[in-house]
This record gives sequence, structure tokens and C-alpha cells, in this order.
Amino acid sequence: MSNYIGNGAYCYANSASMLLSSIGEKVDPGLLETVGGFSLGAFRTQEDLLFFDNCTSSPDLAISKAMSILGFSVRESVQSRGTEMPVDELREALEQGPVMMGPLDMGKLVYNPNSPNLGGSDHYVVALYTEGDEICLHDPAGFPNVFLTLDKLEEAWKSEFPWSSGVYRRWWSPERIEQPDLEEINRRAFTWFKSTLTEQTHDIAAQEGRTGASAILHKAEQVRAGAIDGNEWAHYVYFALPVGARRAHDYGLFFKTIHPDLSALKYAQSRQFGECQSRLVSRNWEAAATIMVALAETEAMIEASILKME
Repeated sequence: MSNYIGNGAYCYANSASMLLSSIGEKVDPGLLETVGGFSLGAFRTQEDLLFFDNCTSSPDLAISKAMSILGFSVRESVQSRGTEMPVDELREALEQGPVMMGPLDMGKLVYNPNSPNLGGSDHYVVALYTEGDEICLHDPAGFPNVFLTLDKLEEAWKSEFPWSSGVYRRWWSPERIEQPDLEEINRRAFTWFKSTLTEQTHDIAAQEGRTGASAILHKAEQVRAGAIDGNEWAHYVYFALPVGARRAHDYGLFFKTIHPDLSALKYAQSRQFGECQSRLVSRNWEAAATIMVALAETEAMIEASILKME
């Protein structure tokens, strides 16, 4: 199985990797994505939108957890909703080095020519420095060294997302505080994977059949009937399925030497995500639904394998 190298929708993992690179640490975004554990699981929102990640976690938690598992400390801060942007604190942090920021509303990041079509999508970036009333950013969506006015930054950064507590969240001043070996990293990661999936299986969404294989099977039947609108279709083909394929591929690589059976399941799941993408783009509802059923079966086996780990 050859590696895939590309941007995907790995904004928080790419940003965290850039933040660590500022202290000379080269950490692959795929490793940060996997050990953070957020992209394990599946769930349907109350609005019936399917995501291939964990409803009891978040990118915010995944960033901090991945840093800890890999032996880093990082300063993190967040403000209460409705407060003003902490400009002075941001400038002070930037004097020490880059600052990772998010979630931000992509629709407010006007250096991106596609921003008018991205409103409501969450995103993470790395701030480099301020210059007058502007801030310079590395945006992992393909925009290095771009400028944004502080007013526009405030609009983007104060946006509220239901899974993120507070606003103006940022991470800065990472520091390596220990050197865990590969065995220790794997032990920490497996402990975290089991914990976070266990939490999802006991969440209220699980009791309503909105997590795991049940969530995917429910959506498969809607897809079979062609009962999803254009916005939901776009959510799957532009984001959920391609990023799901990449995440599953990275998990396949992570598990390859330490849990071959789980690795094989994750690689199979990556192929299923890719096939589902191909069928859904062409609106072949029957074929897309059939592969979604297979995807649900694989998800059930993956979750069962992780939950029974010692």
C-alpha cells in the first residue's frame, strides 16, 4: 500500500504540524490526525447529517490530546462567547512564536477566492505576525503568507461552533517535555482510542441509533432512495468522504506493524470511502448505498476491535 500525500481537509493536523515545526520538530500531520482520535467513529447530527468522526470529541480536544501523547506541552487559551477579540494577548503570544488559531469561519477568510461559498465551515490556521491592522497567516488550505485585516479575523474567529467551547481558541509556545518511544506512544494512543470510542457508545446519540454502523446504515437507505438534497450531497462529496478516505488510510498506516488486522480493516475502509465518493458524485444512488452498507459493516468491526483491546 503506497502512501498518499496531499492536503485534504487536514486543517487542524496541518496547522499543528506547522506549529511544532516552529521549534524544529518534524511531526507528520497524519500522525497528529490519528493519535488525536477524533476521526474514529461515525455519527449523525440531530439534523440528520452524517459525519465520520466521534460526536463526543472535537478537533480542539484532538489537538491537545495528540500533543500530550507525543510528549509535547502547549499553551492553550479560549475566551467566553460574546467577548472581544484578545488582540493584546495575541500580539504578546506572537512575540514568542507562531500561534495556531481556530476554529474560524472559512466564509470570513477573504484572501480565499472561494470564501463566499464556504460560510459556516470550520477551519484552523497558523498566525505568524501582525503588521499594522493586519495579520499574516499560513492557511493549510493552500494559502501561505496571506494577510487578513484584524477586523476580518475577529469576524472569523468569534464564530461559534456547537462542538467548540468558547471562541478565540489558540495554541502557542509548544515545548517537548518528554521523549516517549514508539511503544509508549502506541500504548497511550490505544488507551485513548478505547476511551473515546467507549464514550461515544454511551452517548445519548448512541441510544438514538445515531452513532457507528447504525448511523451509516440509516444514511445508506436514504441514499438508496435518492432522498438527500444538494447541500447534503455536497457535504459528502466535497468533504466527508474524501477526508474519511484519507483518515482511514492514515490509520491503516499507523496500525500496520502494531495491529495488522485493524490496519487491514482501515485500509479496506479507505477503499470503501473512495468507491462511495465515486458512485455518489455520479449520483448512482444504488451503488453508493450498497458500498455504504459495506462501510457500515467495516465500521462495526473496527469499533469492536478497538473496544476489546486490553
